[in-house]
Amino acid sequence: MNVVGLRAMGTRFFRYVRDPRVPLWRRLAGLFAVIYFVSPVDALPDIVPILGWLDDLGVLSAAAFFMVREVQRYQPEGEPSGWPEPVDAGRTGTPPLRER
Repeated sequence: MNVVGLRAMGTRFFRYVRDPRVPLWRRLAGLFAVIYFVSPVDALPDIVPILGWLDDLGVLSAAAFFMVREVQRYQPEGEPSGWPEPVDAGRTGTPPLRER
């Protein structure tokens, strides 16, 4: 992903987080993962040398994959969906002729 794609993804992410149509738990999934990472209460404590760290890493990576997939699938209102717009029945697609 280049810089332009990363910027577009960031803009889309902030639209996703602020959209009231998206359920609250989906918007907060990343925050829940960060809280789990920082919290001293884990499924596997961080005192266990490698497994405790892999536990935190797994939760963070799963949340990151979930958020990236959600933001990519997100279609805000007013953004083109990729499908062509329907043509009005009265329009032929050609401009009207000028009257002389």
